Amino acid sequence: MAGIYIHIPFCASRCIYCDFYSTTLRGKAQEYVDAVLKEYQQRSDFLPKGEPLRTVYIGGGTPSQLPAKELARLIDGIISSSTNISIEELTIEANPEDITEEWAETIMSGLTQTPSHPDTLTPSHLRISMGVQSLIDSELRLLNRRHNSHKPAEAVRILRSKGFSNISLDLMYGLPNQTMKSWERSIDGIVALEPQHISAYCLSIEEGTRLEKMINDGVVAACDDDTCLEMAQLLREKLKMAGYVQYEISNYAKPKFESKHNSSYWGGTPYLGLGPGAHSYDGASRRCWNEHDVAAYIDGERKEGYELLTATDRYNEMIMLGLRTAKGIDCERLKDNTPEKELLYKQHIIKQLRERHLVTIKQNHLVLTEAGLALADEVIRDLMI
Repeated sequence: MAGIYIHIPFCASRCIYCDFYSTTLRGKAQEYVDAVLKEYQQRSDFLPKGEPLRTVYIGGGTPSQLPAKELARLIDGIISSSTNISIEELTIEANPEDITEEWAETIMSGLTQTPSHPDTLTPSHLRISMGVQSLIDSELRLLNRRHNSHKPAEAVRILRSKGFSNISLDLMYGLPNQTMKSWERSIDGIVALEPQHISAYCLSIEEGTRLEKMINDGVVAACDDDTCLEMAQLLREKLKMAGYVQYEISNYAKPKFESKHNSSYWGGTPYLGLGPGAHSYDGASRRCWNEHDVAAYIDGERKEGYELLTATDRYNEMIMLGLRTAKGIDCERLKDNTPEKELLYKQHIIKQLRERHLVTIKQNHLVLTEAGLALADEVIRDLMI
């Protein structure tokens, strides 16, 4: 399943934990969309020949910072430039405070009435992934989020009223000053909104972020590991009771609403990244990326870096990505891709992990057990080279 990721590197404000490349829009929406469409025309042959384009994911940054008409024009331009297309899912990331009646109506009508391919997109293809993070006002203020605890419910109501039936909501746990009680309130509040998909991430402290400085300066304290594990366990229990299936370490979905685009990443399939900071992968050994320079990108001076993956790199990525999923790693693929000099040793490690009940073999796939989920980083480290 070939896909396209489009990076929209614009944010109205910066969250304290974010290390993604972003800047302010500064009235450059039209020029930016033109530049992305130009890049796609230049690089559309990056994806394997004969493989139809099935997923498009527009992330950021904050894609909903683009005017809705420009977002619709961007997607129509991608579709009209694609010679082999069979869209199964189109995702747009958004923030709750950007979702208005006008925005939702413009997106829905603009995407389902594309002039170039009027039957390519239907409302069922459209997916909104909304960054909520918390439903506690004090936590939102700490994270420097622009919305309050009431706005996500209003945004969900607006989206549904305009025909959006596939909504994903993001949560974060392990926040400074977050308690089990406040975390439970956020989970219960999200479940009450009945989204089709929930992503929940443990806060990571990235180098160079404002959060890192705040912790180093003693302004806030990082959440301890035991509490983070307890929060993850509470999340799993509550979402399971609510009918969500954990199909990846950080992702839960109602049946048939798993993210098709992200599942392609975890399966090692090819994808093309457009926009400054976006990465691409040919599905074999080449990974490339656009440098972080919006001004140069808009001026047509795209700068690219790349790397060629070794056999060891590909093995490590298979372990790191495959074990995150409920499906796990096909045992034959694992054997075929383990370097010969490491094969006996890794088989020994797998035997030990099975004895510790951290992994198991299910339908000829190596998968994490429930106990293994709590120690996923350790298991993955043990299996990597």
